[in-house]
Amino acid sequence: MSQMISGGIVGELRRLLGVYLGDKQAPDTAADRPRYAVVLGTQVLAGGRPSRTLDARVRHAAWLYAAGRVDRVLVTGGLGRHPPTEAEVMARILRKEGVPGEAIRVEDKAESTWDSARLVAALVAGEGVEEVLVVTDPLHCVRTAAAFGRAGLIAWAEPVYSSPMWRVPWLRRGQFLRESGALVWYRVRYGVGARSRR
Repeated sequence: MSQMISGGIVGELRRLLGVYLGDKQAPDTAADRPRYAVVLGTQVLAGGRPSRTLDARVRHAAWLYAAGRVDRVLVTGGLGRHPPTEAEVMARILRKEGVPGEAIRVEDKAESTWDSARLVAALVAGEGVEEVLVVTDPLHCVRTAAAFGRAGLIAWAEPVYSSPMWRVPWLRRGQFLRESGALVWYRVRYGVGARSRR
């Protein structure tokens, strides 16, 4: 399921609240769905092991590829507390899940959602890519899609409902509070959530 997300900061906060309260994303009705899935990185544990959240995101992307919903998967995420980069760990899992190397692109410098948006937009610009699916936790989808929109890409949310950040109630509450503050910060710092002039 995917949904295009755009609009002002108040709209973004309303969407975030709606997602938190259980509104599932509407089914994708776009005739020409994006053929690129962009998977947002998160914590890598000691020994290069993926966190459960990272694992859920990347396995969802592998499923999208296997189901023929996308032609390529772009993983984005730099070096956190433990090596290797988030993107490297995700690429490794994708290959184990049967996604061929030529269908995987790696962006391994991003240190934030905003970095991912601008670096991915620059990477795919030469390919004429205008739309992408952003694969991340349901509550993170709102800010991610808004950031990608600000960076120049039409972003369709592909929420990962199998993520612990959604399934575990106290983690969901914590992420809701964090994402509420992050949406406001992204509006002030980067102009994310400003009404589009397109």
